[in-house]
Amino acid sequence: MSEINTQPNTQLENIAAQYPLSYLYGEPSVRAGIRAVPDDFVVVEELNFLPSGAGEHLLLQIEKTGQNTQFIARELARLTGLRVRDISYAGLKDRHAVTKQWFCFKWPIKQELSWQDWQIDGAKILQVVRHYRKLRLGALKRNHFTIRLSQVTDSAALLARLPLLKAGVPNYYGEQRFGINGGNLHLAERLFRGDSIADRQIRGLALSASRSFLFNQVLSTRLQQHNYQQLLPGDVVQLNGTGSIFTVTAVDEILTQRLLSADIHLTAPLVGDGKTLVTAEAAKLEQQAIAPWQHWVDGLIRLRVQAGRRSMRVLPEQLEAEIAGDSVLVRFALPAGCFATSVLRELVCYRDSTRELAQMEC
Repeated sequence: MSEINTQPNTQLENIAAQYPLSYLYGEPSVRAGIRAVPDDFVVVEELNFLPSGAGEHLLLQIEKTGQNTQFIARELARLTGLRVRDISYAGLKDRHAVTKQWFCFKWPIKQELSWQDWQIDGAKILQVVRHYRKLRLGALKRNHFTIRLSQVTDSAALLARLPLLKAGVPNYYGEQRFGINGGNLHLAERLFRGDSIADRQIRGLALSASRSFLFNQVLSTRLQQHNYQQLLPGDVVQLNGTGSIFTVTAVDEILTQRLLSADIHLTAPLVGDGKTLVTAEAAKLEQQAIAPWQHWVDGLIRLRVQAGRRSMRVLPEQLEAEIAGDSVLVRFALPAGCFATSVLRELVCYRDSTRELAQMEC
């Protein structure tokens, strides 16, 4: 078994780009740019709990610009004398943005901490509050986005399209999940063919990317076949706002109305080891969509990655937009784990300056 070179290779074809994803409302005619500067993309985390104000753990809300989450975690470890693994956070956030994000570490109640004197490049601490337990990954209710679209070719057409998105958009995994030039998918391909990755974090990224890609393929197939918002026998659906799922044994009018009213959502697979739950016609569709990647499916099962389901639809909350010169400012909120770019792609054909820069830097 050989070790994989995990350095990006821009000579490889982008696997994800070879399989363009379907649109729900048709490909947008309006064009614009995003993330010309970090201030164009602002993200604010909302925790799924209220800090208790007491306890042996410290929660720090930090605003960072031009830095990734791991950099801030390393800096906090350096400043406190703790190990990097002792620093927790609720979610990863992009480097090419301004983000208000929560971090956490355990600190004795009676021991002083002069955090007001800390200097962290590209970051500032907004508030520090105690809590009775550790901040866990995924402990977010939603993320709030404020995104400036620059050089918009037709602002009026963009605003006219906006109401469509309030009924929901395809819950695709964003292209950033797949790495620069789709590099994470190439790592996954080599992993499934027998090579190894010693670094657990990089290995996890590769496995996650492969599952995300397969999910996207199933979702795109449902859009192509015009049953993205139509129940099929054997579908697995998710209750809105919860992780609860159940299998549809028979399609009836009540379930159909619940789907149309967004009380329930269709799901697609996060491929892995475990019961698939999906049956009948829906199972056949999913199997056909991922058939070309059966060796990935087999690899995920062999590596004991736990199977799951994910909603195929996400409803942007508090969605609004306003014109500012040749730019448009778009605001919305999404549940944790959903991608702002998946909302944008249904609104506008965008050019992401940071993706171009990342490929130039390789």
